[in-house]
Amino acid sequence: MRSKFHIFQCPWLKNFISACNKIESDPNYQPYITDRELLLLVVDENGDARHTPRRSALAIQPMDSIPLAADKSSLGALYQIKIAKKDCIDDSDYPVWYIDNSAVILINKKGEISLHTSENAKSGNFTSPLSHLSIEKFLNSPCLHYPEEKNNVYNF
Repeated sequence: MRSKFHIFQCPWLKNFISACNKIESDPNYQPYITDRELLLLVVDENGDARHTPRRSALAIQPMDSIPLAADKSSLGALYQIKIAKKDCIDDSDYPVWYIDNSAVILINKKGEISLHTSENAKSGNFTSPLSHLSIEKFLNSPCLHYPEEKNNVYNF
């Protein structure tokens, strides 16, 4: 059966939607969790780890910015990777709890997934993906979130 809407179908749209669904169906896709809530999954109010030996929690969230090409057309969709963890920052001798948000996921219009530094994404530079990381490192990772958090939408 032919679709009567074939004029509006783009050859890449199915791949793009499939790639977005791959990200958004992951248990760690948490669009509404705050940085504080993410930290509280791994650290208590006294600064002690909640789970031993695990000391990190992951959240993937959609980003408000839309990546643009040189001609100002959309490149696709962006997702922020946030990891609550304890580590030494810069030249510090003592580890501290913090949110690492140094990587983003780009899904281009063809449905191809790549990882980039947040710094490059902010400046619109998507020509140098992070080749030492794979999206598989983040997808299907153990999850500390409660399933109902993902669907917790507030209507005011």
